[in-house]
Amino acid sequence: MGKSLFQKDEHMRNGKALLLAAVIALAGVACLMLPEANRAVAVGLEESDAEMPNATVLFPVSEKPNPKGASMTPVTFNHQAHVDKIDDCTACHHTGDMVACSTCHTVEGKAEGNFINLERAMHATKIAPRKDGVTPKSCVSCHEEQYKERRECAGCHEIVTPKRDDQWCGVCHVVTSKMTPEQYQLGVAGKLSAEDRVALAEATIAERKPVDYLAPEACPYKVEIGSLSDKFEPNLFNHRRHVSSLMKRIEGDNLAKAFHSEPEILCATCHHRSPLSATPPKCGSCHSAKIDPRVPERPTLKAAYHLQCMGCHDGMDVARPLDTSCASCHKPRATENAN
Repeated sequence: MGKSLFQKDEHMRNGKALLLAAVIALAGVACLMLPEANRAVAVGLEESDAEMPNATVLFPVSEKPNPKGASMTPVTFNHQAHVDKIDDCTACHHTGDMVACSTCHTVEGKAEGNFINLERAMHATKIAPRKDGVTPKSCVSCHEEQYKERRECAGCHEIVTPKRDDQWCGVCHVVTSKMTPEQYQLGVAGKLSAEDRVALAEATIAERKPVDYLAPEACPYKVEIGSLSDKFEPNLFNHRRHVSSLMKRIEGDNLAKAFHSEPEILCATCHHRSPLSATPPKCGSCHSAKIDPRVPERPTLKAAYHLQCMGCHDGMDVARPLDTSCASCHKPRATENAN
């Protein structure tokens, strides 16, 4: 339709042409919020390849009006992104029925779901294996399985366990501010239409802004680690190479993008007790050469270095250097009487 309008008058002035193009573009953006099933897909979403939503909003469905437990923020769930990562839908729909989780798992819990409430169904990490071999996964248990087993994730997560704080919860528990109180009440009652839930999800995903991670060039090139050097020369740690390697491994990974929600988040693996910063304090600012009697559980500086380095290498299955090969990282000092 837009093309034919332009063809009617080939001598249309540029100003009018630009204005018409802008109107058409705005109309296209508005279509994202329409409830019809055939509306355009929001930025960052792929078309669904089956009779299912490409994204939806999961509400804390309750059988009671306005329950206290239903005050949690709904979850925006990119369904298509998860479908692309699994081989069998029963990983989530463990009963074999392709219905919403809240059909059986409500805020209070009910008989159909073995009285496992929605919070436990979505966050449980210790799930007993089922005799039929179809052991369900929660959102949290599946994510933990991913970052503990995948080589590109395991190096960091072998050392660091994410804190379940507000920032961690907010990755999933977020929905567009365009959601009305009426939609929320219908959602927790399990009565909000599928079209409206999809529209809210698409609007939420379209509003997300990508995280601009720190460029490796913004980090120190090499760092000399030598405060404890005795038998060995100081270690010249190739800091930039390690940062660059970590960033490359998670490039294009949607799970990493979602939870690495701050530019300096990768720094937190090694600088694990420091505020997020591109210039964190040195390890020696917390870890001393000897055990501090005030905090006996804190490792010494030497132990901290080796726990971090070896732990990451073990998690990522790095073949070299071997844990027993000190000289691979530390050049032996020359002795005074050496010829």
